[in-house]
Amino acid sequence: MILCLANFTKLNYFIKKIMNHFKTISLQFIFVLIFTIMHNSFSFSQTDLNQNKDQLISKTNELKEKFKFNAVIAGLWKGEQEIFTIALGESMTNYPATTDMHFRIGGVSEMFYGTLVMILAEQEKINLEDKISKFLPDLPNADKVTIQMLIKNTAGYKDYVYNNKFVDLILKYPFRYITREEIISYGTPDDLNFPPGTEQKYSHTEFTILAEVIERATGKKMFELYEENIFKPLGLTNTGYSNNANLPSPVLHSFSSDRKVYEDATFWSPSWAGESGPLYSNLFDLAKWGPVFGKGKLLNENSFNTLLSRFENTGKPDLYFASGFVVANGWYLQNPSMNGYSGGYGYFPEEEITLIVYSTETADTPSDKKAFDIFKELVKMVTPDSQINF
Repeated sequence: MILCLANFTKLNYFIKKIMNHFKTISLQFIFVLIFTIMHNSFSFSQTDLNQNKDQLISKTNELKEKFKFNAVIAGLWKGEQEIFTIALGESMTNYPATTDMHFRIGGVSEMFYGTLVMILAEQEKINLEDKISKFLPDLPNADKVTIQMLIKNTAGYKDYVYNNKFVDLILKYPFRYITREEIISYGTPDDLNFPPGTEQKYSHTEFTILAEVIERATGKKMFELYEENIFKPLGLTNTGYSNNANLPSPVLHSFSSDRKVYEDATFWSPSWAGESGPLYSNLFDLAKWGPVFGKGKLLNENSFNTLLSRFENTGKPDLYFASGFVVANGWYLQNPSMNGYSGGYGYFPEEEITLIVYSTETADTPSDKKAFDIFKELVKMVTPDSQINF
């Protein structure tokens, strides 16, 4: 919680004034007074967010036009209280975007994924220290890799999305369903990026291998595990697992120039992303998820600490990759980009703030501009002492 200098000055002034008037004031009274003043100071943050929501909306609109996005859907919450939600632009020509539209959440899926893995570990359905050779004996280097290495991206498997043959395949056939087996084969040549457990490097391959391990260990499909352990208990009725092209209505349409022509990418197959992008949702379900995820409400303390933990040889205390998300200056973040959608999603536990921005592009959107650029500008306004600088 951020306290401004003026509030500390006020606190000091009141204590001195009281001490001058009462020579024998009790410590208990002083503590009560300090708590009251500090509590009032803390509440200013809520007031400021409400008072500044017009500025936040104006900045979102300004950047939407500056970056030439087709549509922007955004929202800010303090705890469970909505500060603002907004939908700007069009889903399709003459069809305005709305805040209840569904979209692919891309890498934010990994925030759900990390929590699901810890839930299954608590249920003793999986053991984080198990070698994956127990489930995938024929996978290269499986006897050296644990389940925890996969969720922490420290196993050393190469990321298949940088395999040129794989990239050529999905660009040529964007509607083609890519099997998990194909994905794993593109990301598991005999050589590794590094010996397992010695370094950390983001890898879609490792999340996909982990899904195969989980299904073999539990005897259930990933969509069933998400539904049973997260979606249904939390009442996330607008969130689902779909590695095919289907999305529920209403849909925020996405567009892409990845194939050198500007085209509708809404129903491109999401299967190419493996377990890094199978989920869809909308603004309001993602808002519910923020405090549940960010406070570890589905996990015990030990599991939540494991979820948040930093790999010892990588990163800094204020900037590192945890278990499917980035910890940066107090924020828990993801900056997804998938099939014409881009996003910025973050939870700031100190202030219990959830901030969400998703966008779609026009043919004129600069290739280096994504929704995360809007997200970072809004963070400057919402938590000025905890900005995002990557």
